[in-house]
Amino acid sequence: MKSLAELDRLVNDVILADDFQIDHLQGFRASREAKRLNDLEENSYSRFPMEDGWIESQVEIALPADDFPLDSENDAPRFSILGLVYRPLLAVIKAAFQETNTEHFHFSPYREYWRPSPDAPPERIYSELYTSDAFLKEHEKIMSQPPEPDCTLERVVAGIMLWSDSTHLTSFGNASLWPIYLYVGNLTKYIRGKPTSCSAHHLAYIPKVRCFFVMDSSTDTCSSCLTSFKTFMIKSSQKQPPRVS
Repeated sequence: MKSLAELDRLVNDVILADDFQIDHLQGFRASREAKRLNDLEENSYSRFPMEDGWIESQVEIALPADDFPLDSENDAPRFSILGLVYRPLLAVIKAAFQETNTEHFHFSPYREYWRPSPDAPPERIYSELYTSDAFLKEHEKIMSQPPEPDCTLERVVAGIMLWSDSTHLTSFGNASLWPIYLYVGNLTKYIRGKPTSCSAHHLAYIPKVRCFFVMDSSTDTCSSCLTSFKTFMIKSSQKQPPRVS
């Protein structure tokens, strides 16, 4: 237990609950349960059911070989990585645009200015993705193109923001995942930054890669390999969706 409050909840909300069965704790061993949690990460199918749109694939990458000159990347040694789990990017975007947060989406970008005093010149404010020059440029580009035949739907830009970091799954044991989250930049950061807004959409999970070879013990080859692996895995999970109007 990390606090007295958690200990109180364990006793009052769990052990003293009407449906709690004390015989479930017979033979309990914390080390065994921690091992079961750690072993869970080896069975990705149980966590990412295909009926929810998850796809598991294999990625082959070229290994860095700085000390071994090669004519091209095709001549570099190859390494196969199993267990890249992802959802198609277009499916994630569609799901995000069907949630209740869409009522707060900004589909018409604009420039924002602030005048510190009545006599001062206006100053450009950069605070949201939909007020950036890049967003405005893409919006103008799409609006200048002819619409799809027989389509009367509004044409808008979906601002995609990707973020990734290792996530520890349990307080006990060492089970972890490396997720890639997708955020929609059309939503203001003041809502998007709240965990209660559920604005993060799970796009992919990068498998844990262990570097099991050493080419030169005097250099940080393992660290270089792992950096290359993770960078390539993130790029591999980003499937370009077809253009929709």
